[in-house]
Amino acid sequence: MLLIQHVSHLFTNSSQGELEDVDILIDGSAIVRVGKNITPPAGCQVLPGTGLLGTPGLVNSHHHLYQVALRAIPELERARIGPWLAGLGTRCLKWWDRGTLTPDSVGVLAQAGMLESQLSGVTTVADQHYFHPSGKTHPFIEKTIEAAAALGMRMHAARGTLTLGSNAGGGAPEAMVQGIDEVLRHSEELINEHHDPGHHAMTRIALAPCGVHADRPELFDEFAQLAGDHPGVRLHTHLYEAVDSEFCRRRYGCSPWQFLQQHGWATDQTWLAHVVDIPHDEIEELAQAGVGVSHLIAPDLRMGFGFSPVREMLAAGVTVGFGTTGSASNDGSNVLGDLRVAALAHRVHYEDPEMWLTARELLYAATRGSALCLGREDLGVIAPGYAADLSFWDMSRIDRVGIHDPIQGLLMTGISDIASIVIVNGRLVVQGGRHSRVDETELAHAAHRAFSRLNA
Repeated sequence: MLLIQHVSHLFTNSSQGELEDVDILIDGSAIVRVGKNITPPAGCQVLPGTGLLGTPGLVNSHHHLYQVALRAIPELERARIGPWLAGLGTRCLKWWDRGTLTPDSVGVLAQAGMLESQLSGVTTVADQHYFHPSGKTHPFIEKTIEAAAALGMRMHAARGTLTLGSNAGGGAPEAMVQGIDEVLRHSEELINEHHDPGHHAMTRIALAPCGVHADRPELFDEFAQLAGDHPGVRLHTHLYEAVDSEFCRRRYGCSPWQFLQQHGWATDQTWLAHVVDIPHDEIEELAQAGVGVSHLIAPDLRMGFGFSPVREMLAAGVTVGFGTTGSASNDGSNVLGDLRVAALAHRVHYEDPEMWLTARELLYAATRGSALCLGREDLGVIAPGYAADLSFWDMSRIDRVGIHDPIQGLLMTGISDIASIVIVNGRLVVQGGRHSRVDETELAHAAHRAFSRLNA
């Protein structure tokens, strides 16, 4: 058992609201009690919470972890989505042809991204891995799942795809296009070997075509059927990210959302990434269908997409989560840092300050909102029965002096986003700002070596 005593301020997402000077008792993977002056049971480990702000563990609802190897590419610094995608594909295929982009290298680079995430308070990550060169699938996703387990990271591994190549008028490089039969074979294998639909599951599988511009319509049909056959398996794709609207209307005579509706994706099993230039009359339809949206402010700005209509989605009742996407268009895995960007950027979008996103709305999106996008009713709340995923930040540091409101202060101040304590499934993974299961220096060296081999 584990008891965190006298937490200075706790953001619970529960009916209790925000609490001060409160204790949290954890037994196994679950929170069992939240209250004042809890007596430690015999043999219980006790941690001091004085000076700490506690939240549910942050949930990154959209990432591409292999892109840790694709940060800050000079020639793509000012590239829009078309040249940017082409540049990434060319570089990755060059590494693949050299034999340096291997499952092992992807595993260690992904683990570096996950460790970076955990140090900044992330306890769950949804990783869409779509790099699968033509032919039989290599175990990139399996290595990422293995790396997550070693860190104690809760993982939603999304089987990404590229099935509509340039020769067929699609947006995917032919060398990265797989046949639908192979995609389905591997997806079923992942579900059978790694998917856990149970309460407090550490690993789940999602089915995640890259997008309507890069995947065949029949794949969306097949995935909708496959997800329907397996509880807890969800559907995920990019939508309305500047490349798909025109493509979809030209090729299919409909909007991207209408395309999803026609192929069985207008369901509460679905969550979408980006959703920037969606027609406003479709937002209500998303809400009615129960479809969630992962808001990705930093990449949306970096790629010049513009602003996702988050305020309008919230007003309509859309479940809005939060994510970083991959490091190639964000250059980081820091959800907390991106929340700060969102808190500022949306102020430019709305003249009326009442429309600005508040710190509490954003923190909810990055915890409970993202959890609900992933279909995780058991995550994102600090209350008895919920999974014991929690993050704590030291608000007594010099860079937090003068804060009147701890939640605003968490998002808007600080020279570092490193968490003091991170707990996943009841287990300490970060303590004193250091990882307790993996040597950060050794992993950094291993990831740097893997990166050097790619570029040798």
